[in-house]
Amino acid sequence: MDRETKEFTTPGGRKVTVKTYLTAREVNNVLRQIFGSQEVSTQDGTPQAKLSMVVGIERNIKLIEAAVVSLEGSVDNLADRLQDLPAAEYTAILNEVKALADGNF
Repeated sequence: MDRETKEFTTPGGRKVTVKTYLTAREVNNVLRQIFGSQEVSTQDGTPQAKLSMVVGIERNIKLIEAAVVSLEGSVDNLADRLQDLPAAEYTAILNEVKALADGNF
């Protein structure tokens, strides 16, 4: 499925192309990957979720992977290249794509 994308430039001058929205399938896949290994138990009959402290980190990684189409015009090894960016560049990309999943994470 072709979908509208937009390009923006990070503070460091890198061109990033991102989707303008995420589908329900994409959001559900990210949630499944993040929460699939988490535990839910009951305490006094009330469900209690045990979440890993890295859930927020995993959320950011999966969100960026789902939303970014290309970096500097290339799709090659995209996930690794995004993670190897300087933290400030990665954060700029994350801030750009956060709104795509508002209310879902």
